[in-house]
Amino acid sequence: MEELAALVIQIVVEVGLQIFGAAGIDWATGASERRDDKEEAGCGWLLIFALLGGACGGLSLVVVPKLLLPTFGLRVANLVVSPLAAGGLSYLIAKHVWAAGQWPPRHHFWRGFWFALAFGLIRFAYVHH
Repeated sequence: MEELAALVIQIVVEVGLQIFGAAGIDWATGASERRDDKEEAGCGWLLIFALLGGACGGLSLVVVPKLLLPTFGLRVANLVVSPLAAGGLSYLIAKHVWAAGQWPPRHHFWRGFWFALAFGLIRFAYVHH
């Protein structure tokens, strides 16, 4: 029973870091502010979010260098679920919390997606077993 509880806590921590990290950086970069120039919402921002996600993933290796998810299957599932969950949360926040007239919610989805994907890929590739 303790192993199951530890597994659930590990999954919540790993996925939670990626989801809320993406949403937090989305907010911190001024994505909630009104934009008149929609051209500013190009692929450059997506690259920046991927780089920030990779950097945060690298920093997480310094803080927690060991595996949080104990099995290979869970780590692969994390690479699929976390980007979709982070993107979905960013989309929902943009659609329901921030007022209309800003960047489209789908842009927020991709910001969260690329952040969490880069974060997860760095942890997947470089975590100590």
